[in-house]
Amino acid sequence: MHREMRGVWVATVGNIDWPSSPNLPVEVLKKEADKIIADSKSWGLNAIFLQIRPSSDAIYKSSIESLSPFICSDTSLLENYADFDALSYWIEQCHKNGIELHAWLNPFRVSPSVEYQPTGTHIMTTHPEWVISYGGKQFLDPGIPEARNYVLSVVNDVVTRYDVDGIHFDDYFYPYPVANETISDFSSFERYNTGRMSVADWRRSNVSTVISDVYSSIKSIKPWVMFGVSPFGVWRNKSVDPRGSKTRAGITNYDVLYADVYDWARRGIVDYLVPQIYWEAGNPAADFDELANWWSGVASDHLKVFVGHAVFKVNSSPAKVWGKVNEIEDQILKVRKNNKLSGSVFFSYRQFLRNINGLQDRMKNVLYTSPSFVDFEATDTIINAEIKNLKRDDDCLRWTLKNEADTANVRYYVVYRQSKTREAELLTAKDVMGITSDMYWDIHPALSRRDREKYVYRVSAVLKTRRETPLSERCSVKE
Repeated sequence: MHREMRGVWVATVGNIDWPSSPNLPVEVLKKEADKIIADSKSWGLNAIFLQIRPSSDAIYKSSIESLSPFICSDTSLLENYADFDALSYWIEQCHKNGIELHAWLNPFRVSPSVEYQPTGTHIMTTHPEWVISYGGKQFLDPGIPEARNYVLSVVNDVVTRYDVDGIHFDDYFYPYPVANETISDFSSFERYNTGRMSVADWRRSNVSTVISDVYSSIKSIKPWVMFGVSPFGVWRNKSVDPRGSKTRAGITNYDVLYADVYDWARRGIVDYLVPQIYWEAGNPAADFDELANWWSGVASDHLKVFVGHAVFKVNSSPAKVWGKVNEIEDQILKVRKNNKLSGSVFFSYRQFLRNINGLQDRMKNVLYTSPSFVDFEATDTIINAEIKNLKRDDDCLRWTLKNEADTANVRYYVVYRQSKTREAELLTAKDVMGITSDMYWDIHPALSRRDREKYVYRVSAVLKTRRETPLSERCSVKE
């Protein structure tokens, strides 16, 4: 498929995916990042969702938040990272490889566990009045306007200073429930509930305000930057709301996490959703097929829906279900068959390094053999580029842009090739030779003259708005 999300989450919290441990030398950090990017490209993926703010801290250079202890937990070593900006490095390397970089932020988490120790000035010490403790963890109270504005300032800083392709929130808004504990937001409820809403409605309103403000702010800074959320896989059960899915989930976005994702879609305050449909087909409480179809009904011309897949369950959950060879592959194919769904995202990178029934090889050799780019286009931004002077130079194709300044508008180039006998046919995904950030492409002539064939090459540019420009003029090459 020519336009399809093929993403992977790379988690930094707890050193799940990257880096493999804190306090590594910068060169090791780079090598680990390079391997993740190279692996992702080899599997046919085109987007990485990198967790840049795991716990109100930063893996990047920030004047707002301190360096994450998942990068450096030893304060005596902080100087070793003074000249290294991990996010800049990830962006540069991803874009060189034709991969989008979505900056994944956890909006409200302050500490993931009682063991968490920040490395410097941290929100839990600078503004403890904004912080709520619950279940052995801490999070920002979404009901406090200053706390919401703080989250917004972090997002604005990232969008302004970094060439990210997207801002991505996960499913942690109000915390997942813990038995016999109550969220202690009574004082903020009494102070800020001016509309006299119920506690549940007020909490949903707080989260929706953050989503709306973040969306509006991103679009005012860089309209082409996507904003998306990966919510829990069930919005509401049909038993309590006729608009809900035919599920029997004990946790839902609307009723438990106070995230009215359905309303966000209706209001157009997110560009995409990646529901975490982490169940198998036929699950009696939350069936994958039912949920994939339900979420596809939320999609629209202005809202893309990608499906989040539970790679971590393969061969690590009940063998009767997740030991099956084709569960994830079947899910990918089902997503592709539904023309309202626009691709897949996998949790998480580390899972691909173990035995997952050969899924990596199937992705590389069967599912994702043709290059693809993400199915989204910023329609309200006018950015242009025109390819000129496509020609052969020895064993290389080269091209230029009509206006050199437009180089800043181009994310990467798509190289198409057809045999001379098929030149009149429409170009398809099978004609894509590759995606590159360079303005050249190596060709490989046949060793034997009798094996040489005449081909026609054309090149397009994919802009940072994700619009593909008109094709260049033809260049005939005998290979």
